[in-house]
Amino acid sequence: MKQFHLILLMFLLFLGGCAQRITPPDEHTQQNRPESYNNWRATGKLAFISPEERQSANFNWQYREQKQTLTLNTFIGTQVLKLEERAQYSTLTLEDKTYTSEDSSELVYRLSGWQLPVSQAPQWLTGQINAPDNQYNQKQQLIQATWQDKQGLRWQVAYQTYQRVNGLELPTRLTLTHNDITIKIRISNWHFETL
Repeated sequence: MKQFHLILLMFLLFLGGCAQRITPPDEHTQQNRPESYNNWRATGKLAFISPEERQSANFNWQYREQKQTLTLNTFIGTQVLKLEERAQYSTLTLEDKTYTSEDSSELVYRLSGWQLPVSQAPQWLTGQINAPDNQYNQKQQLIQATWQDKQGLRWQVAYQTYQRVNGLELPTRLTLTHNDITIKIRISNWHFETL
């Protein structure tokens, strides 16, 4: 019986060792990470799920010179909205009308009802969100992070799959959650430009 308990204890210790969080990548690994690129574009599909509604759209998300442009289209190509960040403010075009605000996330929420942490998108969309409880897999890819956005909302992002693009491991499937809101993102194409 003691031998069985010893084997069980060793098995549980082994499982505990397998489940521990992998340490973050070191500086050498991070030298070729996406933050070294100032210009990228991601295209794919986005699904917004809340208790009240389920909506989905195709997206074209561009980050150029530290400013974002996000365009959402229906599956037949009709533009739903277009968000553009400028030097001091953001504009959002919806149904041929243009609105402005100093905060991109607030603007998207006010006009569409979608809570989406747009301001931090260059970090979480590329798998570069820097949060204290980040979890990594054996390949040093971020698999889970939790952070607070500028509005004080607590977000969690889980990364399901990555793809190698220009020598970089970039997310292709991720899920954002905040309370009862879920946003599923599938990226079909990454494009990076070096200037």
